[in-house]
Amino acid sequence: MVVVRACGGGTRLGHLLTNNVGNQDSAQVDYVAAMTHELKTSLTAIIASAELIADELHPDEGSVQWKLLQAIIRNAHRLDESITFFAEMPRQPIQDFQFRPEPVDIGQIIRDVVTRLHPRIQARKQTLELEIAAALPPVRADKQHLGQILLLLTANATKFSPEGGSIKISAWQQDGESLVARISDSCGGIPVEEQELIFKPHYQIGRSDGEGGLGLTIAKFLVELHGGKIWVESQMGHGCSFFVSLPLFRRIA
Repeated sequence: MVVVRACGGGTRLGHLLTNNVGNQDSAQVDYVAAMTHELKTSLTAIIASAELIADELHPDEGSVQWKLLQAIIRNAHRLDESITFFAEMPRQPIQDFQFRPEPVDIGQIIRDVVTRLHPRIQARKQTLELEIAAALPPVRADKQHLGQILLLLTANATKFSPEGGSIKISAWQQDGESLVARISDSCGGIPVEEQELIFKPHYQIGRSDGEGGLGLTIAKFLVELHGGKIWVESQMGHGCSFFVSLPLFRRIA
């Protein structure tokens, strides 16, 4: 569990993640990494949208439409490569990381995430089902960071599910204190012995070369910063489900 300390109205992400992930990886786990992941996820959606438009319109090679679409795709890929290069450069000490909790409608955040990823889901011919309980109470969350968490988990679901696969996002009130969101996919599954390891920096299933990403590490940090929990349940060959439990918003009299 991450221990949060106030720091000039915010929290110091590098300090928290240093305590959370150990000295060996802490230099590469910081706010820049979080923003890098956010930018790369958005760029993936842009590229998928442009490629989908190209497939739908079938513009003649050399036409104005064809040139514009190729320019969008080419420059988006170039920007993606630049962000990757920047992410690998040595970092300066990070600035204060702001966390501003407020009452948030998680259902609306989920729908926003689905809208952003719709082009990717459509391009991969995947199906997505929403099962959001009616009249959910608001959670206590930072809207931007909650969006990051759900975007990351849903993007992973589309990435690791096969073409034509299925994704399901559910949300319900667990009890009088918390709300749970579940993102399920149709990937090949995660071995039991690796289900805790996937939240460690640079860990990738089936690999030990440290070439994995930081996405789930950042998601875990952000969930715990909210006072919540994140975990995964999976059976080999039957996909996996990521769960996020968050505290409900309570007004202080």
